[in-house]
Amino acid sequence: MATVQRATMRVHLRSAAAIIAALDAGLWLFLAYEFFLSGGDRATAGLDRAGGWVVTMLFGLTSVPALVLAWRDRAPRAALLLALAFPTVFLSLLALVAATLP
Repeated sequence: MATVQRATMRVHLRSAAAIIAALDAGLWLFLAYEFFLSGGDRATAGLDRAGGWVVTMLFGLTSVPALVLAWRDRAPRAALLLALAFPTVFLSLLALVAATLP
């Protein structure tokens, strides 16, 4: 019985990690478009590119490994934690930047 429960929990964790990481990929695509291709103010183009690279590195360090782990059915808890790290860190950085504005 316990083995069946562990297997079921593993499948649920893997599915949750894959779904959240896929949503992270969608969020990253949207943010990458906004930072790199939106054609905003030329005076802040450098800041936009820097923000885009920060988001891209954050995505590459968290959600990409989560997708790989979920796809290979390895370490489902770690995959879920990595998938949740992208939006958590992004929102934390956004709140930090918003708090420093006058």
